[in-house]
Amino acid sequence: MGLFDEQITAVRRFIDEAEDAGRLRRLDSPAAEPWPSGSVLVLEEDTALELGNPSVGSLSMLVWAAEGEARDGAVSLVGPDLAEASGAGLPFAQVVIAAGDFPNEYDSYRDLRDAVYDTRLKGLSVRAMPSKQVLWCRVSRQAADAGFSIGHLGAALLESLRDVPGVTAAEALFITSSQEDISRLSGAAAGARRLVDAMMKMYQENNFDCETCEYQDVCETVMDLKQIRKKLTDGKAVPG
Repeated sequence: MGLFDEQITAVRRFIDEAEDAGRLRRLDSPAAEPWPSGSVLVLEEDTALELGNPSVGSLSMLVWAAEGEARDGAVSLVGPDLAEASGAGLPFAQVVIAAGDFPNEYDSYRDLRDAVYDTRLKGLSVRAMPSKQVLWCRVSRQAADAGFSIGHLGAALLESLRDVPGVTAAEALFITSSQEDISRLSGAAAGARRLVDAMMKMYQENNFDCETCEYQDVCETVMDLKQIRKKLTDGKAVPG
């Protein structure tokens, strides 16, 4: 069993159901060249499209799986691509799965998180609120006119993740269809956040008084958290 098995199962179920209903598109190979990188602040007056305004739906989830359990290079989309948006904004969910070997969960999660949040593309401004699992983005008019797409974003994210030590495969799912679709994964995302918080607390505080810990419920039911706790108590794992 893996740390995020329950969350990955929920994502797979969502993908399968969307595909069976003809609502899922595979954007694995964008026709255009890779989008140029660059950090930019997109002002409101220069914005062509807003993604993930919390009022219309926003979600960000990052999980990992064992080697061989991610479809490398897969970029899936449920909902319109950017050029197909009928208004000035779209709901937005970004779900990323990295697969490989992650012997030090603390360092691996930080590296994966940084790879995602440090992916900067020209014409895309990203406001991340990790504690709320929210991504609020703006696409500039110049980028929209040049054909920037979800496929470009997905390809850039996966390229960044492949540079992380231990990663052998990565895939991404994006949802721009509706707040209702995004909410179907909100429980899985909240569960992933709670698992990460429990893991980080064990590594950072080195306190294993389970009786007073707010994460006692998840630590008792998730085998990987028990194994992390044992490594730490045995002195076999330390933060890098």
